[in-house]
Amino acid sequence: MNTTWRNRTAVIAGAALILAGAAAVSAGASTVTSTTAVVATASAIDTATAKGLAFSREEERMARDLYRALADTYDGALPFSRIVNSEQRHYDAVGALLTRYGVTDPAVGRTAGSYADATIQKLYDGWLAEGKTSLAAAYGVGVALEKRDIADLKTAIAATSAADVKQLYTNLLKASEHHLAAFEAAVDGRTMGTGMGAAGMNGQGQMGRGPGNAQGSGQGNGQGRMGAGPGNGTGTVGDCPMVDSAS
Repeated sequence: MNTTWRNRTAVIAGAALILAGAAAVSAGASTVTSTTAVVATASAIDTATAKGLAFSREEERMARDLYRALADTYDGALPFSRIVNSEQRHYDAVGALLTRYGVTDPAVGRTAGSYADATIQKLYDGWLAEGKTSLAAAYGVGVALEKRDIADLKTAIAATSAADVKQLYTNLLKASEHHLAAFEAAVDGRTMGTGMGAAGMNGQGQMGRGPGNAQGSGQGNGQGRMGAGPGNGTGTVGDCPMVDSAS
């Protein structure tokens, strides 16, 4: 009987050791998980990338404000009145990344035409004054702004290693290239399709989102409402083809 009791005691003791070991392993796993999470958060983006996002937020807001002001000056003149909508989406997309990484938003508390960055403020003031002298001058302002934006975005893409930030800048770059083409066409007295190139001048039409019979990159020779599909005709410039995404 004493032997049986000793056996039972040994089994109970062994079970206790197993449970203690399992608890230790569980505690260790929790510690590793917690450490990994802290590291991931701490290495989100570097200071230079954060500053770049803040500057981009100001730059997109300035473009939106400037194009809106010029559209109002010239009774909704294209392409200003349509590109304003694109600039709003770009501004929102950059804002989403500011929120994701906890970067202070320089636009908070600022009204249209007022910027925290002195360089952006100077550009806005100068371009607005120039653009108000004539519609032709306003088109030239659009060209100048988009060229500067493209240069800044190329620099920003090269300077960051954050995949989501790089992707956003790449999308913004493509959009600015289409905007530039639209303003250059306006300077030359041409019209543009939605991100599809210069349209021909032999037809008349207005651009839309639905099916149409116009082709922005080809020669137009008919009348029709311009859509995203191929066809014949000309159309006015629409929104850029940027895939707005902060992911």
